[in-house]
Order: sequence, then C-alpha cells, then structure tokens
Amino acid sequence: MKTEKFQKINFETRTQNLEKIEFNDILKDVRPIIFDTNFLFVTFEFRIDVLYEIERLVGKHHTFYIYEGTISELLNIERKGAKNKKFMPLIATMLDKYNFKIIKSDQKYIDDQLIENLNKKVIIATNDKELRHKIWDSAHQVIYMRQTSYLELK
Repeated sequence: MKTEKFQKINFETRTQNLEKIEFNDILKDVRPIIFDTNFLFVTFEFRIDVLYEIERLVGKHHTFYIYEGTISELLNIERKGAKNKKFMPLIATMLDKYNFKIIKSDQKYIDDQLIENLNKKVIIATNDKELRHKIWDSAHQVIYMRQTSYLELK
C-alpha cells in the first residue's frame, strides 16, 4: 500500500481556500458547531478523535465553523513559535478535511464574538472554563473535554 508523503505547506496557505460566510448563514445548517481556538488543539494534544466524539454526542448532521479571528490567532501561534506550533500542520489538515467554514468577523477577541452571537441552534466547542460558564449561564450548549479522554455536551 502506497502512503502519501506529507507535504509541508504553511498554515496560511492551507487555510486560504476555506469558505467564508456570514454568521446568519450558519443558522440554516442542521447542527452548526463553532470551534474556539483552544478546542482545535484537543485532537492532537490529547489524542481525542474529535469527529467520532462529536458524532457520538450530536449525530452525523453537523457542520464545523471557526471565526476569521481564529485564523488570525492560529497564524500568530505559527509565527511566534509557541509550544502548540507543532500542531499547526495537523490543524490545517483537519480544517480542510472536515470542510470547516470561516465566519466573517471584524472583532479581534473571539470569546466576545462567541458570546455575542449565541443562538439556541449553535453549539460552541471550547475548553475555556470561563467561556463555558458564560455560555451555560445563557442556557446554551457547549462541547468540552472531560478527563483529557473524551468530549461532553452540556
């Protein structure tokens, strides 16, 4: 069996072709799930099969989203050489493979945008404890990591 060689392409190049949409357009999807920046690292840092876990929690009818500001945060991580930089090629592949869409945004601070655009139909995926509690206080759903081994929806 032939294996494909991993082609090293920078994160910015890999994410340029992701579809960009307006926030209101995501409400037309069956189950929109918006990933916070920190949640993108869960799969690789803790070796959790995020796709399997999300399908276990919400079924197969879902679409993944990130905000434009998330791309900016990821590019900063790649440029600064932060400890999570090693996961950037894997995250770029995940964004492409699972057909993530980018929500157009003007705000720099993603957490504010997530809170501002809460909707009963949208699920937020985050590991940020403070953000999770703000979302729960608004009676909305969050997917988060439990015991560094699986995901939970609350």
